[in-house]
Amino acid sequence: MLACPDCDLLLRKVDIAPGAVSLCPRCGRNLDNPKKDSIDKTLALAMSGLILFIPANFMPIMSLNILGMEGSGSVYTSIIAFFGSGYFFVAAILGLTSLIFPFVKLVLLFTVSICLKIKLYPTFLGNLLRCHHHLDEWGMLEVYMLGILISIIKLHHMAHINYDPGFFCFVGLLIVALSSSSAMDDHLFWELIEKNKTYGT
Repeated sequence: MLACPDCDLLLRKVDIAPGAVSLCPRCGRNLDNPKKDSIDKTLALAMSGLILFIPANFMPIMSLNILGMEGSGSVYTSIIAFFGSGYFFVAAILGLTSLIFPFVKLVLLFTVSICLKIKLYPTFLGNLLRCHHHLDEWGMLEVYMLGILISIIKLHHMAHINYDPGFFCFVGLLIVALSSSSAMDDHLFWELIEKNKTYGT
């Protein structure tokens, strides 16, 4: 059985083909939207995100030349700069939301996906997926990207801006992170975990 999250209508769950949509007959809420090859796509995106993570956060994003003075920075150096300037709270929040939480999310997503791919169902798999969903609200790569875009808009009249490799890696990481959320079929992941957790195989 399946309960609608909006109106609590109790329905019998039916299997639908990937690409089709199951709607609540009372309120029209999207109940299920199976995605084709969800496990393979999520695994590939999580692996790509882990590959891009180090260069995106530790390589220079942009180089600025203002009146002959040059400077460049990365996500990591910006955190160190805030910390060195005494903005400890800002540095901590920035480190958590742009480094630690996104990395942990990618590791959790990769671990869950690879386990489902090879049909390995440890008892803690459900907890890993649950932690991934909780951290989804704290990974704010798009907010950091918005800050970069605002800086570009404000500085492009007074400075010469060079886009370093870290910029393109960061954009790629942001795209991968957003795509992984849309590629993951929550219903399928939870169904596989719940179906096999009793047997532990």
